[in-house]
Amino acid sequence: MKGLFFGLLAAMTLAATDVAAATAGAFQFVAGEVRLTLANGEQRPARKGTPVSVGDTVTTERDAVAQIKMGDGGILVVQPSSRLTVAEYRYTGLEDGSEKVVYRLEEGGFRAITGAIGHTHKENYLIETPIAHLGVRGTDHESYYFPSAGLINGAPVAAGVYNKVNVGAAYIRTRGGEVLIRPNQAGFVASVSDTPRLLAEIPSFFNRAVPPRPAQVGPEPSRVAAVAVVQTVSTTDGVNLSNPSASAGGAPAQDSGSVAGYISGNFGGSAVNPTLATNGATLAQTGSGDFGVNWGTWQGGSPTVNGNATRGGVHVASSTQLTTAAQLSALAPALVTASYNYAGGPPPTNQAGTAGAITKLAVGVNFATQSITSYGLEANAGGARWSANGSGSVAQFTSGSGITLGGNCISGCAGGGSPAAKGSASGAFVGPAAERMITSFGLKAANDAISGAALLSR
Repeated sequence: MKGLFFGLLAAMTLAATDVAAATAGAFQFVAGEVRLTLANGEQRPARKGTPVSVGDTVTTERDAVAQIKMGDGGILVVQPSSRLTVAEYRYTGLEDGSEKVVYRLEEGGFRAITGAIGHTHKENYLIETPIAHLGVRGTDHESYYFPSAGLINGAPVAAGVYNKVNVGAAYIRTRGGEVLIRPNQAGFVASVSDTPRLLAEIPSFFNRAVPPRPAQVGPEPSRVAAVAVVQTVSTTDGVNLSNPSASAGGAPAQDSGSVAGYISGNFGGSAVNPTLATNGATLAQTGSGDFGVNWGTWQGGSPTVNGNATRGGVHVASSTQLTTAAQLSALAPALVTASYNYAGGPPPTNQAGTAGAITKLAVGVNFATQSITSYGLEANAGGARWSANGSGSVAQFTSGSGITLGGNCISGCAGGGSPAAKGSASGAFVGPAAERMITSFGLKAANDAISGAALLSR
């Protein structure tokens, strides 16, 4: 188990993309010939890290593919021989109705795992094609538009719009009507005046589509065939719970995930499946729980999390048994709301690496509303006592951004007094009935900081 744990921690592969406010997202992975046409008509080759802004069009050649991380945490995989435009994008970090995204699919296809946009206000996520509009209910879906009939991998394909749902739900809408598409179903419509319908069988080209993958580490592969298959653990309405880390052998570890809590510069941070560079740090304070949970603290050296230099130690927790979509959908009514309490983990540390203790950590969850109703923390380190609270959506909690924490360094703080504290918390659900939770947190107040990770139990 410890060998797998070390492998999971050493191969945390989902990098958080730092996207400027003026952009909609950035390329995480590019294979083959991929072009980006800017809104002003200028063309440039797409590369890892290249930003994508409103009005930009992504074009992939026959043997090319591109993955884009959007600012709301969503993932797009633009398939070979495709042309996709980001027609509209607004996201300020809030799900208040102002957020919106419109993709214009002009040819070919893409797979999307939705982020925060469309989670609360589902009508604000839209895909336009020349003959139909497509929408989602918070989902993992694959959409295609073929202007003319032809052959794909030797199989005949009719002209029209196709939409397949992996998790959640989606629809195709034309002047002729609308069809609702559920998991493992595909919908189709041939023209703007036709009524969309469900297909009796899922077309074979969906099975050959390139799936989402972790952010590329090391040299870029030269062939599309090198793209790894990565499964996504999601709730029944498509909220991403955790993108899996890679196992020690380099293959995706199904239903696995990790969280990290750390201190960096002027903030205390948390992350789900981050990129962790140990840079001479050693793993200490290790422990384990049930449901494949392990934890520890990277001490010494110069570790980084998602490229951020850290101090005082990086606290991590992982599990090989994240709760799956099917398991969440089968939750008994009595389990739809849950209270989780601290059950173990590495000691939290302050910015100097001095260890302390978590004296209280309780999290309330409502799976029906997809919300973290409460996150209450009391901890100490280096003589300073901390108290913080927060709440937010499951999507925020289980993505790179985390939910916001606010509170105070109550006593023993540098400079005295009780300075206000700010930070974040992240997590993932564990076990066949979400019996456990792994979580991480980071807090900063004036000249003091604290971070940690923990296992919680219902």
